[in-house]
Amino acid sequence: MLEALDLDGAQQRVYEALVDGAVTVPELQGGLGLTVPRLRSTLRALEGLGLIERVVGGRREPDRFLPVEPDVAFSALLTAREEELQRARRHVHHLAARFRTTTEARDPLDVVEVVVGRAAVIQQVDQLQRTARRLIRGIDRPPYVNSDPDRHDPRTGMMPLQGETMRRGVAYRVLYDAEGLATFHSTHSDILSCADLGEEARVLPHAPTKLLLADEQTGLLPLRTSPYEVASCIVVHASGLLEALCAFFEVLWERALPLSDFLSDSPRPAAHGLPPDDARLLALLATGLTDQVMARQLGVSHRTFQRRLSAVMERVGASTRFQLGMMAARLDIGGPGVQPGPDRVGP
Repeated sequence: MLEALDLDGAQQRVYEALVDGAVTVPELQGGLGLTVPRLRSTLRALEGLGLIERVVGGRREPDRFLPVEPDVAFSALLTAREEELQRARRHVHHLAARFRTTTEARDPLDVVEVVVGRAAVIQQVDQLQRTARRLIRGIDRPPYVNSDPDRHDPRTGMMPLQGETMRRGVAYRVLYDAEGLATFHSTHSDILSCADLGEEARVLPHAPTKLLLADEQTGLLPLRTSPYEVASCIVVHASGLLEALCAFFEVLWERALPLSDFLSDSPRPAAHGLPPDDARLLALLATGLTDQVMARQLGVSHRTFQRRLSAVMERVGASTRFQLGMMAARLDIGGPGVQPGPDRVGP
């Protein structure tokens, strides 16, 4: 613990032995197992730091070493270290001011950086998560960059980097594309693991793009995609453009529906007077999925789905499907059955 005050391991052990009652070189050597030369050099160093005092012995008595009271002995060292930290903090603030001045004066073209190639895109996704200090916001939809098995923890299915980032206190807010969730089937383990760590997740009927934002400092946006990969992306640094992307995410977040109710395949109790099966149908309807996808999620034929949908509309008094969908959103009814895609957050 005292290494922060520039005491090495031997110095700390000798000082603590003196605090515990040892006073002579033989007593210290017997308890610590240090050689006499090493022990004497350590005692001299502690004397120089003002942490111990030497009492010179007589002709037949060895010198005795007494510790200075710790509160007194370390007060000066602690004060000196605090002053060093304050000077370092002031210098960091000075460097930050210089950085902001340089940033404001740089070429506007430097605000946007083009990254080409799948490997380079993945590297940027990782770097953005590692540099985030407070909040990661993302829109998750196909195509998926991080779908390789070696990019996921085999036990949970989630990407280890996201888990590490969340465990060091960075919050995640993720918008999932409903069609991507329904089409790219995977296990629930990855999204459940992220939820356990505190990820907030919502679903959009049609997510307009992939997006990744780290605090208000950096953003990633796909530039060129194929059905199966992101071939290039742009890195957006702090600027008016990044502020617009952050505001764009917040608008979508307010319009999205919670995803938490879609993560359980267990039967649900009746919600707002509806049987569990009807509540599940109503929740799927609120996501904006196509009838064919919703029927597949419910495990019924398209004709059976249409018949059940009509029955639900009659039961709740809705005259149109739009009205029924709005009722589902207002009632905040969720349902199981939508599964996450193989990707986690990232362009």
